[in-house]
Amino acid sequence: MLVALFSSLFYRRGTALDDLFFFTSYYLHSIDWSKLINFKIILFSILIEAFPFILLSVLLSALINNFVSEDILQRFTPKNKLLGLFLASGIGIFFPVCDCGMVPIVRRLIAKGVPLYFAVTFMLAVPIINPVVGAATGFAFNGNSTVVIYRLAAAFFTACLTGILLGSFWGRNALRQGDHASDNPGHCGCHSLPASRRLSITGKLIQTLRDAGDEFFEMGKYLLLGAMLSALFQILLPREVLLPLGSHPLFSIAFMMLFAFGSSVCSSADAFIAASFSNSFSLGSLIAFMVFGPMIDAKNLLMLLHAFRPRFVVTLTAVAAVLCAGLSYLINIL
Repeated sequence: MLVALFSSLFYRRGTALDDLFFFTSYYLHSIDWSKLINFKIILFSILIEAFPFILLSVLLSALINNFVSEDILQRFTPKNKLLGLFLASGIGIFFPVCDCGMVPIVRRLIAKGVPLYFAVTFMLAVPIINPVVGAATGFAFNGNSTVVIYRLAAAFFTACLTGILLGSFWGRNALRQGDHASDNPGHCGCHSLPASRRLSITGKLIQTLRDAGDEFFEMGKYLLLGAMLSALFQILLPREVLLPLGSHPLFSIAFMMLFAFGSSVCSSADAFIAASFSNSFSLGSLIAFMVFGPMIDAKNLLMLLHAFRPRFVVTLTAVAAVLCAGLSYLINIL
């Protein structure tokens, strides 16, 4: 009886192993290995091209975080609203900051009395209108200056108009009650500025390297996710589906804005992902991806909800989305 039981168990195990071997062999033979190779080529090409720019971005962001005070912005904020808009949108030329570090800075500025229109325009424009992003965009699109100009112009008008509209209806009450300027609403390597002021020069340099390392690995996760999604979309979606969607002047914009929101790629690297869609999607949709993503994405939305009132965040997101989509649609029909 024991022999019979052992034999039955052995037979069942052999059958299970045979079935497993059969299904594994069938699955491996059914894989289109050419698609896997293309996926790796697209993925690594995006990562290798984006790596230097995201590294430069986090280094500059960490240097500004430790050596430049937000008091400087408050001191030089002009009383004239038009001049304030130009300063808020153009200050990124001198102080390029990654979009992941904007929410803590802007919250401190508003708490210290900086006008809301200036703070909102600053938050939306600086991650895009800066030399690092401009150079990365030009490099990703093989020196196509039209794409760079469209991206910077769309970011400028979206940021300024959003700042004007929100500044007209909201004030310092946009912040959550009991919110303090010294709090840090999210972790992305962006530490509290006043604490870094008490360090020596050597201490600040060491802290800068730590901040840059933290921010690089934090942003690297989103870059990798975005690059993987980009490669998967291009490999798995049939061209007969991708081409009509990408050529539609409105649906292509909506798709790329949702993709930008979900992938949460750093503004210094998103141009490389957008460029990988340049053969399938309209120019306006690529601009929408590169403008809306750095302004409002999944990670920034969580930090905004922590620092600001939910109604303000919803209004900010809706206004920025409508303006970005409208400008991108205008580019498509030109």
